[in-house]
Amino acid sequence: MANDSAKKLLATNQALMKKYTAIIVGANALYIAYRVAYLWSTFSGWHIAGYSILLLVYAVCYFMLSRAAAPTYKPLNEGGALVSGGSDLSQGGVLEYTWDMLYTTIFVQLTTGFISDLFWLLYLLPPCIGFYFLWTQVIYPWISKPEEPTEPMAQEKQKAKVKYGKAR
Repeated sequence: MANDSAKKLLATNQALMKKYTAIIVGANALYIAYRVAYLWSTFSGWHIAGYSILLLVYAVCYFMLSRAAAPTYKPLNEGGALVSGGSDLSQGGVLEYTWDMLYTTIFVQLTTGFISDLFWLLYLLPPCIGFYFLWTQVIYPWISKPEEPTEPMAQEKQKAKVKYGKAR
């Protein structure tokens, strides 16, 4: 068949999204059952704010991954055949950072729910890493860019160059 690779990629992406949907739902169910229901006396406004941030990060990560995994079809008037099975979810770039953020979110949620509230400090790492990449790849090269010489100086330098010819 012509679209075997697209069908395999579609099946792989659907299985992966189903697996991580179950992991996210399970992590949230465990957190709510233990931290919210069982330890209600220690569940404060800060925990509600942190849990809201976790849910927001889950939503953004899941949206980005589901959009990348979405298949592409031809229009119905052209047969509606599968064109692409979506992007490969194991590729680098933004998808790789999305997976890292998803793993960090799951880890922080489970460790703050079962071990200690100090694990919230791990959630400071992704913004620090993002600022580091922003600084090294955007801000610092932009502010340290040498100025271009003006046109008259460039002509003077060109005139000052000595050209050597071939010796016979």
